[in-house]
Amino acid sequence: MGRLPRNRRVKNPPPMRLTNRDVEIIKNVHEFRIMRGDQIQALFFGSQSTASYRLSRLYQHQYLDKHFLPTLGGISSSPTLYTLDKLGFGVLREIYEFGPEDIRHRVRSKELSPLFLEHLLKINDVRVAVTLAVRQNRFALETWYDESVLKSDYDRVTINTPTGRNRNVSLIPDSYFTLRVPQGRSSFFLELDRGTMTTGRYKEKILAYMKYVNSGKYQSRYNTRSLRVLTITLGKRRMKNLKQVTEKVGGKRIFWYTELLKITSTSILDEPIWQVAGFDSTFSLVTRE
Repeated sequence: MGRLPRNRRVKNPPPMRLTNRDVEIIKNVHEFRIMRGDQIQALFFGSQSTASYRLSRLYQHQYLDKHFLPTLGGISSSPTLYTLDKLGFGVLREIYEFGPEDIRHRVRSKELSPLFLEHLLKINDVRVAVTLAVRQNRFALETWYDESVLKSDYDRVTINTPTGRNRNVSLIPDSYFTLRVPQGRSSFFLELDRGTMTTGRYKEKILAYMKYVNSGKYQSRYNTRSLRVLTITLGKRRMKNLKQVTEKVGGKRIFWYTELLKITSTSILDEPIWQVAGFDSTFSLVTRE
């Protein structure tokens, strides 16, 4: 059989044997919800051709499904997005022994909207970078909770806003993750800022994080005092503005900032790409003794 079509399944696809790597890919797509082909390639393959070949087989045999973003050039120019399909869910049940409470629902149409996808895929870019950095440094990525997990059970705090009013605020970051590094265990909230939040609302967010930590609610829920709130922006000016806003309301060393363009698997943990509230210099997330 010649080259398989990119955007449709054939009636009798070439036979395939599910490998351990295939099983890991299926598990990761389930955890990430939606992944671009290049994100899967970065985690599991050494070349684009090998990745394309294997992902095509997983699609044709209904382990993964494919989706395409609307582009001027049509499907041929669109990045391929992968979600879990029916046999992929079967792998989770049979190999990982996932029960109904462990398996997420199929990706819904609203989750494939451009606005939702843009946000999720950028967060997944950060998650891929962290995963690769952990692998390269022989650290451990112990936990990663995404927004959908955090939304299912979250805390609230009451803050006194800059206008003098009391406001009940929910604490739902874009992700929460923990790393095990030689210096110990480090925990992080991740916020991907798209530049749409007003300064007033951002002040409230910072005040809420401060209240959450100082009240003991954070320690009680996550069983740790360790926390840094990582805010990743799409531009330098926005990053500087958010850092200044944080400092003006008393936010200090737990609030860290960088730009999305600076994040790679080699920079995210080891290079001084992070600015910290209350400091003028830049820092790396993991320091070497």
